[in-house]
Amino acid sequence: MGRPERKLDPEGGLIERLAHDLRQLRVAAGQPTYRTMGSRVGCSPSRLSEAAKGLRLPSLSATLDYVSACGVTDTTAWERRWHDINAQVQQHAQATGEPARTEPEAADAADEARGQERRPRALWKVAAVAGTALALLAANAAFIWASGDAVPDVPTRCRSPHATERVPISMQPCVAVTDGAVVASLDLRAVRAVDGAVAYVWLHNAKSRAPLAKTLRTCELGALAAGQARACGPFSHEVPPGRYTTAVAVELGPRQSEPPLWRRGATGTQSQQIDTTP
Repeated sequence: MGRPERKLDPEGGLIERLAHDLRQLRVAAGQPTYRTMGSRVGCSPSRLSEAAKGLRLPSLSATLDYVSACGVTDTTAWERRWHDINAQVQQHAQATGEPARTEPEAADAADEARGQERRPRALWKVAAVAGTALALLAANAAFIWASGDAVPDVPTRCRSPHATERVPISMQPCVAVTDGAVVASLDLRAVRAVDGAVAYVWLHNAKSRAPLAKTLRTCELGALAAGQARACGPFSHEVPPGRYTTAVAVELGPRQSEPPLWRRGATGTQSQQIDTTP
């Protein structure tokens, strides 16, 4: 059994109130474990656990990953609330000269990398405890796959939302295997208003490090208000077994036949990998 979470006082300030409400959201979602939540959004459990401790304001991406893992599909209100709290935290820090109690976005990438390093060890321990059962399951899956009847489904794996100064639209590419096909999708949210943009989504072969030209899809986003969300996909592709990511790019201006520099090896912003080899 995991260690109990520290008690929170919802009247103890904006940061503790946010953490309290995040925990209440998790309770309403059926109290999933942080490991389960992490698997839903493709990040480490510790990153989500830290977001609900109430010791500092979690990063925006950690906050949105938390609420998404609890089943919230429209995170607009949570994103608006985070920006309001962050503005007040920064104002307080400037007025008092104290360090702002915030988590830098850079910590997300470092924590996610550490989480990925830990996962193979955790999986190895599970295999050691239930080696015989897993071996039988693997043998059965390999037989089914080799016979061409089915490809095992793989849960959706996403990267944390990412935006650039040049194109102020947050991108969260995701990849999954459903009914034997590799499924690419992209969630977008305007960081600030844009007049018009186009999203490009394709599968990237992680082994050969090459884009799959036949999987390239585009979505014309048009004008977006600040905070407005859009989805591009999902797009289902029948591809040979291999290791894949969903790669994406968002460009301002009119639609082009392909994203700039694509043929020169540009890999775009990528989701986590899935491995569909038997």
